[in-house]
Amino acid sequence: MTKIRVSIPFVCLVALMYMLDCRNVFLPTFIAVALHEFSHIAGARVCGGTIDFVDIRAFGIKVNIPELSMMSYGKEIIIAAAGPAAGIITAVSAVAAARILKTDSFSYFIGVNALITAINLIPVYPLDGGRIALSLNLMIFSMRTAYFISYVLSLVSIATLFAICTYLAINGMLNPSLVIFSVYITACGIRFLNAF
Repeated sequence: MTKIRVSIPFVCLVALMYMLDCRNVFLPTFIAVALHEFSHIAGARVCGGTIDFVDIRAFGIKVNIPELSMMSYGKEIIIAAAGPAAGIITAVSAVAAARILKTDSFSYFIGVNALITAINLIPVYPLDGGRIALSLNLMIFSMRTAYFISYVLSLVSIATLFAICTYLAINGMLNPSLVIFSVYITACGIRFLNAF
């Protein structure tokens, strides 16, 4: 049976976000994130993995799949791509529903799914894009070359994010969320680069 652990910081963050939600964006955001993460779990199950535990933290979810280290690179790609694929399918479905119902009430939900998908496809490990890129590289190249290419992709992605932040700051359009996100991505990248 799968154990689910929920951290106290996660509960506090969710409660704070709910209390501060004056624009009614909490529920669609929560649903989009949950669909993304549960799609990874479904992908793991489809690939023959068992889920020992799900650790829900303030800034992410860790899913323990004991068989993951023994799975092929192709299965790793399927598992990593499941979340972004769910985001794309959900956004497209919401667009279709909005057109059929002739409403714009799904616009935030469409946007948040697109944003979560775009963020996760950035090729910095351990984001989904980084996991996909590394697995693809390992399928094609030697381990050393594959890690080197992933290292370069991470550096380019991080530099691009900070270039965007700098451009926006110069033009008076700096978004604090983008800065926080860029710092988080940099921390992820540094952990990966140090492992290299």
